[in-house]
Amino acid sequence: MKKLAIAALMTTFALTGCSTMDLDDRRTMVVEGQPMDVKVVNISSFEVEIAPRKAVCDLVAADGTRVESTCLQYRQSYQKNFTTLSGDIQGFTYEPGYRYVLDVRQEAVADTASGLVKPVWLLNEVISKTPE
Repeated sequence: MKKLAIAALMTTFALTGCSTMDLDDRRTMVVEGQPMDVKVVNISSFEVEIAPRKAVCDLVAADGTRVESTCLQYRQSYQKNFTTLSGDIQGFTYEPGYRYVLDVRQEAVADTASGLVKPVWLLNEVISKTPE
C-alpha cells in the first residue's frame, strides 16, 4: 500500500511538472522608465515602500478588456520613481495618507487557463507606517 501511495504521489508531481512547463514565465516591466524583460520567480523577502496615494491604472478584466482602476504605488529603496502594482498584497490592508515600508515575498503562481506564471505578493511584515 505504501508503494502504491508513493507511486501515485510521484506521478502527480511528474504530471504537474509537465503541465506547467509550457507556461510563459517572462514579463516586461517598466523600471525607472525603461522596459525590462524579467522572469517571474519565488522571492522569499524584499522591502518595498508604498506611496500614501493610489494611482490611476489600467487593469485587464477576466474577459480581456481593459478597465480603469486605482492601484497601489511601490518602489524599492534604490528606485527613484514609483511603479503601479496591478494587484494587491495579500495580508496587507492599505490606508490612504500613510507611507508604508513593507517586507513582502513573491510567489510565482501558475495560471494554466491563461498560460502564464503570475507573481503574487504576500505580506511578511509591516516595517513602518508613517502619516503623510
